[in-house]
Amino acid sequence: MQRVWRTVTGYYYVCARGTGKRLIFESDEDRWEFLELMRDCCRDAQVTIVAWCLMGNHVHLVLADYEDRMSAAMHRLLLTYARRFNKRVGCSGHLFRDRFERRSLDTDRNLMAAIRYVHANPQETGIALIERYPWSSFAEYLRAFDDDTTMGFSDPSAVLELFGSAEGFIACSLETPDGSDPVIHDMVETEWERHAFADKMAKGLGVPLDRLKAAPPAQRDGIVFALHEAGYTVRQIERYTGIGKSTVSRIVRVFARGRAQSEGSE
Repeated sequence: MQRVWRTVTGYYYVCARGTGKRLIFESDEDRWEFLELMRDCCRDAQVTIVAWCLMGNHVHLVLADYEDRMSAAMHRLLLTYARRFNKRVGCSGHLFRDRFERRSLDTDRNLMAAIRYVHANPQETGIALIERYPWSSFAEYLRAFDDDTTMGFSDPSAVLELFGSAEGFIACSLETPDGSDPVIHDMVETEWERHAFADKMAKGLGVPLDRLKAAPPAQRDGIVFALHEAGYTVRQIERYTGIGKSTVSRIVRVFARGRAQSEGSE
């Protein structure tokens, strides 16, 4: 029997994951391309993007679909993006899992919880605070409450009344699923900010992080060691650049040994 997905409200939570936890974004350019393609595919299918968040190996969405066209929109989005991504990075095979996840949102409470979950995902996974993560529709909601007509990738207009005000939306966003007190937001540097600073540093030395792996060895090694000297761990450098842990460790050891020998000969 065919599974029936339609919901009386028209709202759905959707998640698309990389196959085998594979990264689906390697640069900000990838993320912008996905967002623009997402907007085009959903607009053509008359599906409304209510909320979104891009993570490293998966995407969270809340969609409004009244004509049962979501499957076609998502199929076109994921297939087209995968083809472009694989061509760009020189890979082949499936980028996304065969079936994306979707869940009907049959009550206002379920819809609000889904929007909160989408925006809170970076914080709950320890990547960045909700309001400081750039790859979600959280800021688009705040602009909508301020009557800012700047167009984003989402259209939160139909759900704003559920939260009542910007203060109500923020309070809901900070609410924890178990009812405990929300995380106190401080100025501790986030993972995303560390990544952004590392990328700025690498660009200043001649090669952005997403291209460092393919850079000439001498230039690559010098930037890797500079990042390590700036306080980045081997694991962070591996995660930010895609260069293997063993290679990063070797580069750091070689440069450290060379420095020690140089200082010993003075």
